[in-house]
Amino acid sequence: MAAAQHGNGFDPKRTKECVDRIEALAAKKQSLHMTYMAECAAINEDIGDVYQEAKDAWHIPKKALRTVIKARATERKLLAMREDLDLIDRESFDQIRHSLGDLADTPLGSAALNGAEEAAEGKGSRQSRKQRDAALDAVSTGNGAEKLATGISKLN
Repeated sequence: MAAAQHGNGFDPKRTKECVDRIEALAAKKQSLHMTYMAECAAINEDIGDVYQEAKDAWHIPKKALRTVIKARATERKLLAMREDLDLIDRESFDQIRHSLGDLADTPLGSAALNGAEEAAEGKGSRQSRKQRDAALDAVSTGNGAEKLATGISKLN
């Protein structure tokens, strides 16, 4: 501690040396940030061009397309969050989502519920609930085509 201090304060030479190094690193960081931002601006222009092309050439509404892109990114983040959980917590996560009915809000979950209700007409409500739960379980686990195929086959 005595080496770091000079009299009643800090060694001015060492203090200035530390401050200068930190400021130089901060300036380098800022320079890299500005380069990064310039590159991002160019990419953002390209993205905007693709949105405009989609609108002009194929009449795809930009607002709807942006919303789809944002929703897909959010879904990927949610999937990544789920995948970060260990196996037991992942199963608990799925059970909690299922019990809250979160999966029923998705188009596939809604179709699974509707199909289960149609299949249950003329059958007991216990079997209907069982089919609905099985269909939702199929939707909430597995991946992509496997989810769809399993969910549909359980409804049929």
